Amino acid sequence: MRRRQLIEIEDLAWCPRTIRDGGTEWLAFLGSVSGAFTSALGPIRRALNATGTNVVVDLCSGAGGPMHALAPALCREGIRIVLSDLYPNVWAFVAARQAAGVEFCTEPVDATRVPRSLTGVRTMFNAFHHFDVAQATAVLADAVAAGQAIAIFEGATTRALGLIVMPAQIPAILLMTPFVRPFRWSRLLFTYVLPLIPLLVLFDGTVSFLRLYTRPELEDVVAATRGHEQFDWEIGSLRVRGLPAHVSYLLGIPKRR
Repeated sequence: MRRRQLIEIEDLAWCPRTIRDGGTEWLAFLGSVSGAFTSALGPIRRALNATGTNVVVDLCSGAGGPMHALAPALCREGIRIVLSDLYPNVWAFVAARQAAGVEFCTEPVDATRVPRSLTGVRTMFNAFHHFDVAQATAVLADAVAAGQAIAIFEGATTRALGLIVMPAQIPAILLMTPFVRPFRWSRLLFTYVLPLIPLLVLFDGTVSFLRLYTRPELEDVVAATRGHEQFDWEIGSLRVRGLPAHVSYLLGIPKRR
């Protein structure tokens, strides 16, 4: 099954913020409850140690995503976390800031042109598939040009498995939406009365798996990145604790001079 560069509704500027935020907040809740990205701490720590920084700049954060689960461990180690997004969900960012050491950008941040003032290990969770090949190489090239390590994670390693399990999210949304925080009456309205949020999650989630980069495709993206030889690159998968699943990752660290 080859990768398809399709369109997700949440990427479109006309997507209502309430619906987009409802979808990203559900994904943040799911990532936090499942702990699916806990294993990402290993590559992130390696990047932090190799570059000698204590700052993580999370790109395409959505509603905070897996950083809700990773922040306590990182903050205990004295790591500062900065959340950012092209469509910043400030309300969710404020809730995430309850963890000591978590900050956020209120202005839009484009992952292909990150402000040079945001220095630190760049992370990205479940977002790299949003970029076409040219944009994906731009994301990596911008990190290389800025000399900032980058760690990219996706919640699956194969497209087929994701497409099989995706429909299971709908009953999960209907059962667990009242427990998602921060609480919003609009989330209940657009989940149970007019189910736009479940439909968004189902459609965009299915498209996400069709857009997923496999290992050979990630290798091609790295090879096409301007200045890639200045970094050491690592592509692999991490076992999800307690689940028969893996997350994929791409790690780029500046070579020591």
